[in-house]
Amino acid sequence: MTTLTERFSVLDRRDQYLFGLLGALTVVAAIAPNLPGVTVYYRDVIQTGLVFVMIGVSWNMIAGYAGQVSLGHAAFFGMGAYTSAWLTSPGTLPAWMGDPISSMLAGINSIPPLAVLFPLVTVIIGGLGAALIALLTGPAMFRLKGHYFAIGTLALGAIIQVIMNNAREYSGGATGYYVKGGADLALPGGGAISAELLQYYYAVVGAALMIVVGYYVYHAKLGLGMRAIHGDEQAADSLGVNPLQYKMYAFVLSSFLVGVAGALFAQYTLYLNPASTLSVTWTVDALVVVVLGGMGSIFGPMFGAAIFLFLDTFLTDLVGTLATTVEGVLIILFVLFLPNGLYGLLEDH
Repeated sequence: MTTLTERFSVLDRRDQYLFGLLGALTVVAAIAPNLPGVTVYYRDVIQTGLVFVMIGVSWNMIAGYAGQVSLGHAAFFGMGAYTSAWLTSPGTLPAWMGDPISSMLAGINSIPPLAVLFPLVTVIIGGLGAALIALLTGPAMFRLKGHYFAIGTLALGAIIQVIMNNAREYSGGATGYYVKGGADLALPGGGAISAELLQYYYAVVGAALMIVVGYYVYHAKLGLGMRAIHGDEQAADSLGVNPLQYKMYAFVLSSFLVGVAGALFAQYTLYLNPASTLSVTWTVDALVVVVLGGMGSIFGPMFGAAIFLFLDTFLTDLVGTLATTVEGVLIILFVLFLPNGLYGLLEDH
């Protein structure tokens, strides 16, 4: 099996440029909060763009690589967010579960280095929580084919949203609840990095790592199997590729990645409610990012997120109430004239 080091040692020139661009953008995003004129508002805008990148990469894994259009992506984003929030704010959990977590948190928070890192640990656990839901529901979902699978995942997302909306003791219901943030990081020379800024840095690193993971999966045996069933499921099956197995790989990995994105979102915003955190809007955002950037491409979500961030954030200032109409027209134009997205256009040149 090709190792990560071997894979990156044989990058072609185009990928070298793109990874160089990724590295440059990562550095710019990391130092942006310290640049003159970059207010909290602009930091929040960049944070939103990083979330778009992560949900785009994760949805591209299931739809672009494996060809399984999931419309329940928001459910895994939201459950990653809630899992992370439950761990850092255990007051919403039942006593038999919350009390041990509270005791554990008390011990962790008494040790400053661990108190700083614990929210990051909960982000990983949030991703694992989302992956577990995918693992449990995947076999049933994949009994459905084509658009029936898409409808089934949409129904799954709606069911989870209704459950969470009614489980007020766990989710805060329609009102939602505030998440307890992590500790500030004290610096050796004095001063500190705020917990909110730490979460921002985690998102910068997380978005870059997800693109790297997407590149490695694409070229690994796992990605070849996914793309085989995307191209022709029956032919792949006849050649020894187990369709259900690779669909499950794609579903679980995609859910883990978007669960991590949701957990980072929760730890940054420090507020959750089912209507927004589990909204189908997150699924639509993922779809749009991938369509604009290039479905099935490695770096497409990075370009798609940049376009969508501009449309979602600044277009209203330019055209006012026509912003949504302009967005829709641009997406239709991309589908008709740039079916491979912006990355596909760059690749052709």
